[in-house]
Amino acid sequence: MSDLETQTFSQSAEQYGAIESSPKKGLDETPDKLPLLLGRWAVAPETLYRVGFGAYVAWFVIHRAVDIFYILTVDARFPEGLGHLYPSEAQRLESVAYTKQVLFCSMLHRCVVFTVVVAFIYFGLFARFDQALRSFFGGIATWWENSRIRAFFVACFTPVWEYVLAPIGRTPPMAWLGTFLKDHVWNGRLLTDLNNRFGFPLSIGELLLGALYLSLLGALFFLLGSPFMYWQQWIDIKYGFANSLSVNLSNFRLRVGLTVISMIFSAIPQKFAFLAVLQYRLGWVFMWAGMFLGILYAQHNVAMIAPMMGLDTKFPSASFAVGRGFPLVETPSTWAPWISLNRIFWPDKYSPQYLLAEKSLGDASPKTWYTDDKSKGQLALKNTGGKWQLSGTAWFDPTAKVYAESKGADMQSASWTIGDEQTHIGLRSGKELRDKLYGFAGERHIGVGQIYMVDGSHKDARANAFVTGAGNHSIIGLYDTLFLGKRGKEASEDDDEDQLEVAQSESMVQHVSEVIQDVDVEKDDRDSKAPRNSAPTQAMNDDEIVAILAHELAHSAMRHMEMGMAAQVVTSFMTFGAMGFMAHSPLAAAALSLTAPLVHVGSCAYDHVVGPTLEGVLKIFTDALTRHNEYQADEYAALISERYGNGLQTALAKLSVNSNQDPDPPHFWEALHADHPTFARRWAHIERAKIKAYGKKKAIGN
Repeated sequence: MSDLETQTFSQSAEQYGAIESSPKKGLDETPDKLPLLLGRWAVAPETLYRVGFGAYVAWFVIHRAVDIFYILTVDARFPEGLGHLYPSEAQRLESVAYTKQVLFCSMLHRCVVFTVVVAFIYFGLFARFDQALRSFFGGIATWWENSRIRAFFVACFTPVWEYVLAPIGRTPPMAWLGTFLKDHVWNGRLLTDLNNRFGFPLSIGELLLGALYLSLLGALFFLLGSPFMYWQQWIDIKYGFANSLSVNLSNFRLRVGLTVISMIFSAIPQKFAFLAVLQYRLGWVFMWAGMFLGILYAQHNVAMIAPMMGLDTKFPSASFAVGRGFPLVETPSTWAPWISLNRIFWPDKYSPQYLLAEKSLGDASPKTWYTDDKSKGQLALKNTGGKWQLSGTAWFDPTAKVYAESKGADMQSASWTIGDEQTHIGLRSGKELRDKLYGFAGERHIGVGQIYMVDGSHKDARANAFVTGAGNHSIIGLYDTLFLGKRGKEASEDDDEDQLEVAQSESMVQHVSEVIQDVDVEKDDRDSKAPRNSAPTQAMNDDEIVAILAHELAHSAMRHMEMGMAAQVVTSFMTFGAMGFMAHSPLAAAALSLTAPLVHVGSCAYDHVVGPTLEGVLKIFTDALTRHNEYQADEYAALISERYGNGLQTALAKLSVNSNQDPDPPHFWEALHADHPTFARRWAHIERAKIKAYGKKKAIGN
């Protein structure tokens, strides 16, 4: 009986490609075979190898030089005359420290990946890994053919055929399935001979091998980046951007392990389908067309797919309450030992007051408000006996513990029994904001399908707003972080000293050591302390919210979404084409130390060598287009009224401070990395638009 599996894995290399010892050695030994046609020009594989490798190295060196220069020169200062926008000098120094740490983390991550990719290129490891997989599975197939386990099953089932079924002229059950798989699937072709015109269809075994190849290397590069992911999360928690109540680093090692297992096994069907299409010479065209049609459908049906994007809370037409300035509080729950009181509270949906507000018959204040977000621990805000109380709800805390109580009857002006004078509950009118937005859109014939309140504070404190959708089907998302937040005394020298103390006692080296060893050397000490409070941001006032909405609607009015889609169509055609070239070109295969193209090897080399470089170059142009559109949207909002222009400027200032963003990085940094203009240049552009429209320069206060 023929050894089908052994043939599949041992002969695939001869049929589809094999290793030459290394790119240089393999090419130098066969000079007569070097010239290969690339279009109308004869190009040597060694030339392609050197040009591609040189471009990859040059692109890396340029970016790292920019990183080093920026790290050495960053000062996070606002332009002259705007220094008052920082709440304190400590906040500016915090922005400097945050920017340097993020840049350093990113730079080291890219250096590690670069080193590994260079090793893969120079030593021909893309091809060698494929050969190792083939040898491994070929060995398994040989072992199975000669194993006692296989002999046992053959011995068990042979008598059934010889003594029971054969005498009566019957074939073994399901024998037809084995014959079909052998003749038409495993050793056959996936599709008909007609499809052979588009490429070289591969066997099921070859596609499975390629899917495993891509999954294993994907997991490898994920593992390379996991320490830096941990480092970035640690930085975000340290500076208060990641919600320390939801983002937990203690089980990071477990999450990484589960992700790797998922990438290896769950991704195999996806990679299999990907290679099944890419195996055809024009398969990349169909993938590109499918992506374009998918984006087109999504943009014109964005309201339909909004729930799949996590948009399930419509912006309220009634008032909602916002807690600000409260410290974290300890609870009796083991599931959530600490919770935040700085949340958005919605009116009781079953109260008569809420129903009246929804019907626009009034906006009376209900007696009970509840949180409805993804943060741990649902809270209730109740008016009891002329005072307001913040307490846990029954399902979360059966004791309904009261965490804070107002000292007066007025929700908004009363002080509370916890926190300081900045602690308060404020009311925001959802109806007023909705009316302003829809009125603004209606006057300018801008179609707005829906406005959503997006729960972002349970994870991160920096998101603000977005618009998506083409034509008259746009939807707008406002993150709850625009309404939450506090800076005030938190951004003081005391906080800076506290962060310095944390940085000294809980160094990054110690954190990484704990993750590697799966221990926590100071667990007991840290568990007795409250986590760092999340969302240390400045909330937006109504003028700033409306100005942000005007900016987002400007993108729809000026067809920026359609422009972005057109740019994506062009750039993605180039990137998909490059991927198809790497997968099918004999020239690219020779540069990768292969004697013939291997789809999965070429695809992997594109993902880690050609793709990042090509996409980085194209990103310079697409980011320039995006920055141009941002300038236009800013000007559009500023020209509506001077009040909108002022509101947009102060909103941008708060967003810059809230995210510890350097307000004025160098131009070359912006050109290489930023898809949005820096704060300093946006502020100046809005100021010029205001002067041109209103004929004067007006200073913006705090």
